[in-house]
Amino acid sequence: MTKAPWVGARPPKPGGGLSSAFTSGRGRSFEDFYRAELPGLVVLARALAPPGLAEDVAQEAMMVAYRRWLTIRELAHPEAYVRRACTNLAVSQFRRHLSEARAFRRSGAPQTVEKLGGPDEFWHLVRTLPRRQRQVVALHYVFDLSVADVARTLEISEGSVKVHLSRARQTLARSMGLAVEVES
Repeated sequence: MTKAPWVGARPPKPGGGLSSAFTSGRGRSFEDFYRAELPGLVVLARALAPPGLAEDVAQEAMMVAYRRWLTIRELAHPEAYVRRACTNLAVSQFRRHLSEARAFRRSGAPQTVEKLGGPDEFWHLVRTLPRRQRQVVALHYVFDLSVADVARTLEISEGSVKVHLSRARQTLARSMGLAVEVES
């Protein structure tokens, strides 16, 4: 399990334990950024990554941000950077999980079926969507981001976000046995 940048110790007091290189800039320390963004990253990772890996994916995204903090802190939206890193890491974990599952099926070992309910069932269905649709749905609903903010985070056009969101909603509605509304 990946730990916070201050591995094995208590987090330092604001401005007390991190070098000045990590606390200057736009007035926001990495510690403040970490505390503000980590809970949302965990939720985002739970929406995209295989069960049980969300915390690791979120922590790894924060480690990426920590290693590059001198550059990231100067961005207009450093949270968009770390959210994108989180979505990319989650997709990588999901692909790895699928690859392992295929190898397991080929091995002939007995399979177990997981029963999911409630929000877990919904996010399980989201994880079956194509990669970009999963990312758009998670960013839009977990962080309540606008289409423009999702587009900026993923570095795609607003039109692409709308198309992916629409297709994802239709697929999810069909999967849940709901009437599919045609959007114009």
